[in-house]
Amino acid sequence: MEFRCRKVQNCFAGARTFEYELPITGSELSKLLEGFDIHENHKFRRPVFSAKKGALEVKGILAAHVVKINYTEENWEDEKQEMERWLAGLG
Repeated sequence: MEFRCRKVQNCFAGARTFEYELPITGSELSKLLEGFDIHENHKFRRPVFSAKKGALEVKGILAAHVVKINYTEENWEDEKQEMERWLAGLG
């Protein structure tokens, strides 16, 4: 799968958050995240999901094509590389 990625700036020291623009929706992605603890919240006007596996977290709007991934501070480069390899292999 093709995707675009950019670093997200925020105020937290050590934050490793990246935004991914995908050809699939957050809902479709959440169904592919094996081994993640996934929660959906339909109380918002635009329902969202979050998926956690250890300290790695994926968040997004269920109907949108953009998700944010928070990588852990100590292993973020390896986690990012592994996640992007997995995403690329989906298409």
